[in-house]
Formats: sequence, structure tokens, C-alpha cells
Amino acid sequence: MRLYGFGSNASGQLGIGDTEDTNLPQLCQLVGYQEWPSPIKSIKGGGNHTLVLLESGQLFVSGCTKDGRAGLATSTDSITTFSEIPASAFDDSKVKLCSALWEASVIVTNNNDVYTFGFGSKGELGSGNGVKGLTCKLETICSEGERIVDLSSNIGHTVIVLSNGEAYGWGNGRKGQLGVPAETVWRPRKIQGLPFKVVRAVCGREFSYLVGTPEHGRHMILGSDKWKIRSEAPSAKSGWAHVAASWSSLFSLCTSGKLHAWGRNDHGQLGPDKQQIGLLHVVAGSEHVMALTESGAVIVWGWGEHGNCGPGIDAQGDVKGQSNEISSSHFETSHKIIGIAAGCATSFVWTEAS
Repeated sequence: MRLYGFGSNASGQLGIGDTEDTNLPQLCQLVGYQEWPSPIKSIKGGGNHTLVLLESGQLFVSGCTKDGRAGLATSTDSITTFSEIPASAFDDSKVKLCSALWEASVIVTNNNDVYTFGFGSKGELGSGNGVKGLTCKLETICSEGERIVDLSSNIGHTVIVLSNGEAYGWGNGRKGQLGVPAETVWRPRKIQGLPFKVVRAVCGREFSYLVGTPEHGRHMILGSDKWKIRSEAPSAKSGWAHVAASWSSLFSLCTSGKLHAWGRNDHGQLGPDKQQIGLLHVVAGSEHVMALTESGAVIVWGWGEHGNCGPGIDAQGDVKGQSNEISSSHFETSHKIIGIAAGCATSFVWTEAS
């Protein structure tokens, strides 16, 4: 398996061994391993750091390490290759979910324990009023028999979903993105008044998108209506396969391969056609979107000033009214693309031998 990164890299968050932005996919590097020891499960990008979670429960990080946001004690403010966070940081438990805020990270273990590390002045660490910079194990959220099944963060807030359909959140909730009252939420707080069981959550900069089962397609958007993110939302989205949120837009990919998008579009974030077809998977970064097509190609659109949309941006740094295909010539010829991820002006693609 190979992992490639491109885009913003001032703190080494691409893990390619340097701190230069790049608009062409570069092979990511590992410390202590010749290759990834297990398949990649997910990749999450914070302001200047990136987390890579493996199916084995191992967690790797690259980029800015200030304030402990990377979960590692380092002698410098950043690392430029992916390094493993020791399991001792999580009481020797395996990690099943991870997310990244602007200057912090959230981890959920197989035991359903939640850990936060990094910095946050508005409750991002979920550890109590005024806690701004510690590595913390949060108070127990799950009751006996329940599990944490989903986790999402954006710049300043986090939402988790339990197996019973409840959702909890913490961090900056002053736009109502964590329910009522709209305020800074210093510890995990149950989101009240949900009319359906939630199975998935994704967070934008000032909103949270909560989704029920694909069969019924019920959904709810909490928070700001900037860019008409709430007022232009469809009434229901049954048959969804993937959902994603950028800072200011939402994306729902149906099992049919059709993508529905709404929200901010001044950089072309919604794509050349708001109802694109023929897609297998979609992910959203800060203000750009990546998709894997049925033919196995990777296409990217939106704000690409740092190279995260590949070459071919316009004078404003955008891929607008069209999409860029990331040429397969940048990847090992005997490999096929199996995964994509997007962060804060960062893009990742991973491949395996075909």
C-alpha cells in the first residue's frame, strides 16, 4: 500500500519529508516502517496536522506538534514524516475513530473511551470550563451496552454518535451547531430534541449535519444558515451512501452514484454540476472536494490555492466550473486507487497492488 499527499504543507502535514506546498501527489514517508503495517481506515486533517488511522488501531501523525495536538512529545514544533503515536497514550487501547480540530485532536478507542489533546480556548478539549491545553481522557459518555459509532470535528467543535442514535457535542456552539442553548460547551453535552435516531454526523465550520438511516433519509442541520446551508437543504435524502462537509458546504452521495451539493460556491466548491453522477466516494476538505469515480479516477474541485486541487487552477486559485482529474501517472503503475481523504487544503490518495 502507498499513500500520497499534495496541497498545503508549511508544517509538514503531508508527511512527505519537507515543508513545501505541492500540487502533484508525493509519496508519504513513515518513521520506523518500510510500509504501512495495516490498511488505512481514515485520514483526518487539522489546521496544520494530519492523523492517519489504520485498521489495526494504530495511529500516525505528521505536521505541527505544538500544544501536544499531535499526541507526541517532540523537540521541534513540527514533524515532516508520519510517526506512530504510542498506544500508551490511550492506556494501551486500540483506536477506532479519530478527528482533528484546528489545533487539537480527538480519539475514540475500542473501549469507547474518548481522549483529546492539543489546544482550544472554546471547549474544544471537552474537559471542563477553562481547560485549554491538556491531554485528557473525557468523562464516560456511553452507558453500559452502548458504543460510539461515529465522530466528526471541524475547526472548533466535535460531535459523536452513539449506537442508540443519540448525539453528543462539545466546543464552540455559539451558532447553535451543538443545539440549545447556543453557547460554548465545555464538556460533552447531549444534543436534545432530535426527531430520529442519528447514525452519522459531519461538521462544518459553523454547523453540524446529523443523518438518520439511508432507508428513511431523515436529516437535520444545526447552526448557522450562512451560505443558506440550512434553508436550501433538501427535505430528505434517502439512499445516501456517503455524506461530507467542508467549512461551508454539504455533500450527499447516493448509492446511485449521484452527488447532491449545497452551500457555499464562490470557489466552485459545489462542483461543475450540483448533481454529478458516476461517483463511488466523496470527501470534503476545508473548501475543496475530492471524489473517486466509478472508472477509478480521482477528481478534485474547489479552492486549490495551495495545490490541493492539483495543477490547472485559475487566477484566483480555484477549480471552478469544472473538475481536475489527478493523473494516474503520479502513482505506482501496478497499483489501483482504493482511498481518498481531504483536510485543510490537503489531499491524500492511497493505492494498493492490483
